[in-house]
Amino acid sequence: MIEKILLIGVGDVGKHILEFAAREDRQFEWVVGDIDEKRAQWTCNNAEIGAAHHGKHPKFRPIKIDLFDIEKTTELIVKERPVAIINCTVLLTWHLIRKLPEDLYAKISSAALGAWLPCQLTLGMNLAQAIKNSGLSPYYINASLSCLTNPVMGKIGLAPTIGIGNVDLVAPAVITYIAQQTGRPRSSIEIFLVCHHQHWVYPREAGYKPGAPFFLKILIDGEVVTDQFDTKKVLYDAVKLYPPGIAFTTVSASSTLKNLKAMVLDQGLRTHSPGPNGLPGGYPVRLSAEGAEVVLPLEISLDEAIQMNEASGRLDGIEEIKDDGTVVFAEYTYEIMKETLGFECKSFKPEEAKDLAFEQMACFKKLATKYIH
Repeated sequence: MIEKILLIGVGDVGKHILEFAAREDRQFEWVVGDIDEKRAQWTCNNAEIGAAHHGKHPKFRPIKIDLFDIEKTTELIVKERPVAIINCTVLLTWHLIRKLPEDLYAKISSAALGAWLPCQLTLGMNLAQAIKNSGLSPYYINASLSCLTNPVMGKIGLAPTIGIGNVDLVAPAVITYIAQQTGRPRSSIEIFLVCHHQHWVYPREAGYKPGAPFFLKILIDGEVVTDQFDTKKVLYDAVKLYPPGIAFTTVSASSTLKNLKAMVLDQGLRTHSPGPNGLPGGYPVRLSAEGAEVVLPLEISLDEAIQMNEASGRLDGIEEIKDDGTVVFAEYTYEIMKETLGFECKSFKPEEAKDLAFEQMACFKKLATKYIH
């Protein structure tokens, strides 16, 4: 039987997922949902047409999905019974602020991406609620800022299985960087990395704060060689291997497909991913039919890794995620959003995310009309 996958959202990451999946030898049946059904249809068409050049004939079925309608989303999940669900939706994509004048962009960017958490959280949380309401247990892969959204959902019993990107953008770049520096083949290099989304954006985006803690262990041909490297420089320079802009979304799509296959096909793959089972930040994990398991080396405990990622989160705009899921913004984030956008919010409960997201979008639209034409 061919496993069925429900993909929701065909923006940059979603469309790349379908393009790559269409050309895979191991095929799944894909139900492809978006608020814009025509966009979903065009995305499926393009991927299917391209796959024909490779002699592949993927099964794609585009549909309309409105994640604000939790009841209908639940009914869809019950009807389709997917083995895995991938969320690629957000209410406001983070890179829109790049269209603002450089000085204003730098100012807003310095509030960190966590400042936009209501926009990143709302739809993924609605989907998580629909999954819970369905009574089914598909793997839930959340692509929307999973370093920060997954732990919020985890606090209220809606934790996704795993995230994508973030640490899984940094880790393969670190391996590539070490291979380039040493002349050794990538296949001989193994790492264990604990790091947060903040480590991905700090070298790339204006105004981000340095100093986030991390853990990195490097092995070459099974021998520990960490002491031979300046690990801070390795992380910084590795991320700089990526081109400017959003070309990295192809890597995020690859991360998603890798995680999907590792769980659905029970590969027992040792990799890196953010937000496993609702934890903050990113970790080395093993993905199998059992889901996601954090696999740390002896040098670091899980509590220490969590504390590192929580500290990094404070440099990514989030002071604290309380036990009831309440999000407390960092003071600098609050002040910058207030000054630049007129958005005033020091903290919010998960159930308030939707209204705050629309308020943020309205504030941004008002600002953007002055500068973006």
